[in-house]
Amino acid sequence: MPQPSAQQRLGATLDLLRQQIAQQPDGACRQPRFDSQLFRTSGTRLADYLLELEGNVAQLTAANTDVARRQWLADKVLDQIAALQRECQSQQLRVQRERPRIDSRQKKREEYQGYEQRLLAMIQQREQHLARAETLSVQQQLMREVYQLQERLARCRAAIYKLALPSTPR
Repeated sequence: MPQPSAQQRLGATLDLLRQQIAQQPDGACRQPRFDSQLFRTSGTRLADYLLELEGNVAQLTAANTDVARRQWLADKVLDQIAALQRECQSQQLRVQRERPRIDSRQKKREEYQGYEQRLLAMIQQREQHLARAETLSVQQQLMREVYQLQERLARCRAAIYKLALPSTPR
């Protein structure tokens, strides 16, 4: 029985790696998973790294590259395959490194709502002082403060609204 060619073995290894990555929870990380010498991709999902690997394999199988370049690319592909295989195998052992975006968005929303409550209290306080103010200059000063606080409140509410919108993937 003839042995499979190197290209066939590489294809089989890539197919197996695709299956392994498809079975992984592939959330984005805050930091790259691999060294920038190994992968140039700016994404942090395993699928992003797989795409780069597939591109390198396509370059490797192209016949128009010189021998030195093909050797360098072959070494890089082997290193990338090994790194992705290790990462797939270690996923089950890792504690979840990243918090879901929902938690950080919820925390930010609660923070902004706290600002909103404080701004409302400050506006109410200034309006009460304004009702009791006796001189025109004090009234004007308090009116400016109320106006500025209302502008801040509008920006705060806009930020809360923006957080309530569904996030777009990056």
